[in-house]
Amino acid sequence: MDASDFTSREVAYKGFVAYRRAVLDHEEDGRFMDVFTELCATALTGDCVAQDCVAYFFNHGVPNLLSPNYNYYMSWLILAGANGNIFAMEKLEFFLGKVVESIIDDEEILYYALKNRNITKDNAIYVITNLLCEGVVDELKLNPKKLIEIKKERIEYSPQKERVFTTALDNCIKPVLEYLIS
Repeated sequence: MDASDFTSREVAYKGFVAYRRAVLDHEEDGRFMDVFTELCATALTGDCVAQDCVAYFFNHGVPNLLSPNYNYYMSWLILAGANGNIFAMEKLEFFLGKVVESIIDDEEILYYALKNRNITKDNAIYVITNLLCEGVVDELKLNPKKLIEIKKERIEYSPQKERVFTTALDNCIKPVLEYLIS
């Protein structure tokens, strides 16, 4: 994805807040699941802001309505980053930070990336984050249609659950580096 197609932090944040409010406004009137299902349908269309908001709900859950699910949370957040949501990319800093930092700090890689790709010093972090998210999506074969099955199963964070995502990240580093220097 080209950096010019990214959804800016401001637009993504404002959209996230609006989506979240629209869903939470129905938490107590019995329509939460209907409105959340509509949000999921919007996320399925590739709307990266809706994808980020779906990730939020799977991260936090809603008592008696939706259980937190770490796998769905990370998957939706990574999809949002892969689809150019800068706000979502920033939320992935803890997960991706060391890899992004090591790429940015490598002068040779950064030189070729700035020379050969549509990357500037101002957008390099976001472009690299986006490429890594795309790589993780490919590695895990993340399919939004499969992530839409809303399960009541509570899946908490654990190192074992995170390992699936870190292994996928490790596997996509080499292709991303090759792309950046080609």
